[in-house]
Amino acid sequence: MLMNLKYKIVLLALICSTSVSAKDVLVGYVFEDLNANGVMDAGEKGIGGILVSNQEDIVVTDISGKYEISTKKNQYIYVIKPANYAFSTNVDNNWNFYVNVAQTNRTHNFGLTSKEVTSNFSTLMVGDPQMRGEKPINAFKEDIVTEMMHYDVDFACFLGDIADNDLSIYEQEKDIVKQLPYPTFHLFGNHDINESSMSAHDASDIFKESYGPDYYSFNEGDVHFIALNNVLYNGWNKTNNKRGNYFGGLTDRQFNWLKSDLEYVSKDKLIVIMSHIPFLQEYCYPQEIQRLFLLLEGRPHLLALSGHLHYIENYFFDKDTSWNSVNPFQNITIGAACGGWWTGPMDERRLPVATSVDGSPNGYYKLDFEGNKYKYSFIPANHRADFQMRITASSKVLHYGKLHNEYLSINVFTATSDAAVKVIIDGRGEQMATNYTGKDLFIRNTYDQRYNFDNWQPEIQETKHLWKVSLPHDLSLGSHRIKVVATDIDGNEYVGYKIIEIK
Repeated sequence: MLMNLKYKIVLLALICSTSVSAKDVLVGYVFEDLNANGVMDAGEKGIGGILVSNQEDIVVTDISGKYEISTKKNQYIYVIKPANYAFSTNVDNNWNFYVNVAQTNRTHNFGLTSKEVTSNFSTLMVGDPQMRGEKPINAFKEDIVTEMMHYDVDFACFLGDIADNDLSIYEQEKDIVKQLPYPTFHLFGNHDINESSMSAHDASDIFKESYGPDYYSFNEGDVHFIALNNVLYNGWNKTNNKRGNYFGGLTDRQFNWLKSDLEYVSKDKLIVIMSHIPFLQEYCYPQEIQRLFLLLEGRPHLLALSGHLHYIENYFFDKDTSWNSVNPFQNITIGAACGGWWTGPMDERRLPVATSVDGSPNGYYKLDFEGNKYKYSFIPANHRADFQMRITASSKVLHYGKLHNEYLSINVFTATSDAAVKVIIDGRGEQMATNYTGKDLFIRNTYDQRYNFDNWQPEIQETKHLWKVSLPHDLSLGSHRIKVVATDIDGNEYVGYKIIEIK
């Protein structure tokens, strides 16, 4: 009798264990979707060796394409796309690469379509649309997305701060962005936080309902893209009943996922780290930067892309920024789609000119990849594509015979601070301009017009992409032609012109 009772208890425990286990896993297949309908039809076979993740663990499909992965702590399951496959797109023109477990019956199949691997491809990177209300949404549609349609790229990524704290705009943003002729991805930013959440883990819940997982990776060509959520929110401030604070970094769970992810990436691949906040000590916890950089320092091909700052910075991490490897690691903070928070004055379209707080135009970046190499270009909104610098005289009126203290300030929007900038006046001779850190003269001279839709005026920020050259003291009365040629460390050449008048 006692043995029989023990047997029943053990059997009951096994049944309960199996039942709980079934509730805590997602099973299914990654298959070749021959007709691209998203359904595993008869005759469509599973694909072995594909990575599937729950934002913590990574499993590999077996030879039949089957996977089984825990869902105990994670709501979103996704496939890490190999370079030789593509996803179909959903109604929002995004890849069908993930599933919300709550919307399944504990089984889900992921379809992939085979494609030829190409080493050459292009993408657009867009920072900080930061929208609240109809006027910024309309400006984003007209000034940014409509112009993005002109570019033949493989996909585009928005690097966070989609909203300006009003998360109800997500559906409007998706309705606009899905008109683009290529897929898009979205990263989580500090203005995308669900303010009432109690932790960093929950802060992105509303964002994920609209855009899917808040960190993930995929492969294209010889490039491994990693989208991170590096906004650590401390939770709603119960004491003062207000929004809590945040700072930059990764949760332990995300960091552990990243370590696992990189184990599947060979060292000959270019790794592109995409995040909202730049990994600098002004914006991220030092220990977070250090553990990320230790993880990456053995990698010879690296690039970091970020937003957040509403101005452009282009530099290489070094010992002063906690990067101790000899391998070059470039970071491009790509500016903001909204520039200086959609500040005026208004143009003839009744849209804000939205000049950024470093004097650069609002806009976005295009990246062209060839193997594990990359080239980049800044695309200014509502300007010619070759509008890459602005030349400003030190005084609004330049007086004949009184030029001893006058100079030209040159803002080369996307140049590294070690760029060579030469100035040619009236086609004769060359002068090398000197790099300096300061506030852009153009935006200082027009600051009284820089108010946004909320009648708020952002502060001008100092920038390192400024150059200065003294004007010759003996310039004659009348007009003079200025030509500036800037060449940066990446081999990019930018040319700008200006006519000045001596009175």
